[in-house]
Amino acid sequence: MRPPARLLLIGPSNIGDAILASDVLAALRQRYPEGHLTLVVGTRAQALFAGDPRIQTLVDMGRYDGGLGRMKLAWELWRYQPQVVVDLRQTAYPLLLKPLAAWRYLLRPPRTLRHMRARHLWTLRMHAPATASTSAADGLWPGPKDAAQIDALWRRWKLDERQPVVVICPGARSHIKRWTVEGFARVADRLIGEAQAQVVFSGEPEEEPIIQEILSRMQQRAHSAVGLTTIRQVARLMQRARVVITNDSASLHLASAMRTPTVALFGPTDALKYGPSAPRSRVLQRRLFCAPCEQALCRFNHECMRFVAPDDVYEAAAALLAPQP
Repeated sequence: MRPPARLLLIGPSNIGDAILASDVLAALRQRYPEGHLTLVVGTRAQALFAGDPRIQTLVDMGRYDGGLGRMKLAWELWRYQPQVVVDLRQTAYPLLLKPLAAWRYLLRPPRTLRHMRARHLWTLRMHAPATASTSAADGLWPGPKDAAQIDALWRRWKLDERQPVVVICPGARSHIKRWTVEGFARVADRLIGEAQAQVVFSGEPEEEPIIQEILSRMQQRAHSAVGLTTIRQVARLMQRARVVITNDSASLHLASAMRTPTVALFGPTDALKYGPSAPRSRVLQRRLFCAPCEQALCRFNHECMRFVAPDDVYEAAAALLAPQP
C-alpha cells in the first residue's frame, strides 16, 4: 500500500494555541516524511511556520472570512483531495473531505485530558490512528537565520556565557493575565544583583510600553529584545536561556516547546489546561475562591495576580537556576 501523498492539518488561529499544536505537525511529518503537507492556520500563527521546510503549503485562514470565503476555502481543500486530514480546530471541512470517516471528526477528547497539548495529541491519534506522538521540542523549527540573529544580539548585549541568562516575558494578550510591572522589576533586580543572572525582556511590539515601564523602575541594567526578534528567534533565545519567567501567554508555550525551565504566573486561567510542560517548571497561582475563573473580565480587583509575591517568583527562579545533581 502506497503511503499518503497529501496531508492536511487544520490548526488553531492564535500563536499560543498553534505552539501547543506544533508537535502534531512534527508527528505527522515524522510518520509521513514524503507526503505533501498543507497547514491551515490563522493569520497570527503564520509567523510561527513561515519558511518551515516541513510544510509545503501554508494557508492563511484569515483570508477566507465570511460565508463566501469559507465556501472558497472548502472548494480549494476539496480540490487538494487530502488523504490524511487532522483537524485541531473542529471545523466542518473534514466532513466534506472525509465523509466515510466523519464519526472520527465528531468525537471530542475525554474530560480526563485537561491539558490542551494532551487533547491535541488525542485528536491526532483519532484522525490519523497510525501516527505516534513526538516530543514538543521537535515541533518548532528555529532555523539557522534565527540562530544567527540571536548570536548577533548576544554579542551586541555583551552577554557572558559563564553567567545564566533569564528571559522575562511580562506581556499577555489579555490584561487580566499580566502580573504587575512592580513585581517584574523587583524580581529582575534581584536576579541580577543576587543570582548574578543576565536578564532579557521579550514580548510583542505592542508590549514595548510595559517593558519600558519595568526597565524604568529597575535599579539594575537589563536588555529588551522587543522589535529585534521574530517569534522563532524568541524561541531560539529561550533555548539558550537557563530560565524563562512568563505570564500565561504564547511565551509560556514557546518556552515549553524549547524545553526551557519556566516559572509560569497564573491567575484567571487554569494551569491544568495551559500550564508549562517543560521539565523543571514551576507554576505560581494564588488559590482564591474566584480563581481560576476563566473569565475575560475581573469582577473584583485582580487579586489573583496582584497577590503573587515577588519573593515567591524570585525563589522559584533561583531554584531553577541552581545546579542540578
